[in-house]
Amino acid sequence: MATIAITNRAQHQHKMSAGYAERLKEYPNKGKCGLPENYDTSRSLSSKISTLAQLMNQSCYTVVLTGAGISTSAGIPDFRGPNGIWTREQQRLMKVKKKKRKRVEDNDSNDDQSEQPQQNDNEQQQSSKGSSSSPSFVTAQPTLTHRALAHLITNNTPHPNRNNKNQYYLQHLITQNIDGLHGKTTSLPRNQLSILHGDIFTEKCPTCHKEYIRNYEISTIGLQPTGRYCTLGGDPPGSCTGALIDTLLDWEDALPEVDWERSQVECAKAELILCLGTSLRIEPAGGLCTLGTGLGYVDAGAAEWDLDCGGYLDVATTKKKKSKKKKRQQLPPKKLGYVIVNLQETPYDDGATLVIRAKVDDVMERLMSKLGYGSDWDGNDDDRVDEHEQGKDGKNDDDDED
Repeated sequence: MATIAITNRAQHQHKMSAGYAERLKEYPNKGKCGLPENYDTSRSLSSKISTLAQLMNQSCYTVVLTGAGISTSAGIPDFRGPNGIWTREQQRLMKVKKKKRKRVEDNDSNDDQSEQPQQNDNEQQQSSKGSSSSPSFVTAQPTLTHRALAHLITNNTPHPNRNNKNQYYLQHLITQNIDGLHGKTTSLPRNQLSILHGDIFTEKCPTCHKEYIRNYEISTIGLQPTGRYCTLGGDPPGSCTGALIDTLLDWEDALPEVDWERSQVECAKAELILCLGTSLRIEPAGGLCTLGTGLGYVDAGAAEWDLDCGGYLDVATTKKKKSKKKKRQQLPPKKLGYVIVNLQETPYDDGATLVIRAKVDDVMERLMSKLGYGSDWDGNDDDRVDEHEQGKDGKNDDDDED
């Protein structure tokens, strides 16, 4: 098993670094923003949660894909919601363009034009004030959804109608979030968590692949050097002195190879995929849900997997040198599809087995009860994070590279 490295930086002064979104390069194609949020009726929601619980009990292999919507109750804004980061950005840009157009049409005086920069500065200050009112990533804590997912992936099912009492409800969790809240649920193993867009608390050694999880935000973005060096990796341990880099992806950066490949394999194995709080508008991550129907694609060369429960799933293993062709996966005997829990519509709604319009925390709280967990499931302090820094390998033994 990969060694867990512990680091400490007790004297580090927590300073709010520039917002993650502000660090990203300019990118025009951010998808639809500001779509209206819709809520299921009380009766419809109760029925849908019962259906979701039935699907969870039928599935022998369930994977979860999470997005920014599961962190909003922790005070971290989403991107495309009515008050999302990209939504506000688009609204601000439209407002500025409208004012410029009006100024040209009205042939404003030079005095009016000279006042315009100050007006724009005031708008930017108001915008920055709105973002600074949000808690920092450091102080944000896991939501009920984060804690519930960690509990389901590490605790055996208590449901009397479950066929296999020794099986866990969840087998793998994939996140597009960079807020590190999944990592703050200390019971969640790293090899059961795939992080696709990076983690604001994690820096990594590209030489030995050891990850260092800090209790302060990493200030760089785009896989850039952080100014620190590897002290725990290598063979023997401690012999590597590679320059650490951040793990936060900018728009043009490729997904992390290990986590991305593992995500595809896990979704291909899944009988059921839950999409929680994600607009499914960022590709290729959004398309992972289609693997829950057996109609999606996986990269050629993915390992062959079999399922002891529910049949077999054979993924194409033919791999030609320098070939990047994608092979269609064979349908297993049992596929339950994917479920979407999101207040806004997504591009994948039509193909979903079930679409729930409700806040994710509300759904997960009621789902836990339906699955047979008592009201005290969330009272275990072992599932809560402490304030210490941690360092981990980003891979399990099977993921090791030469």
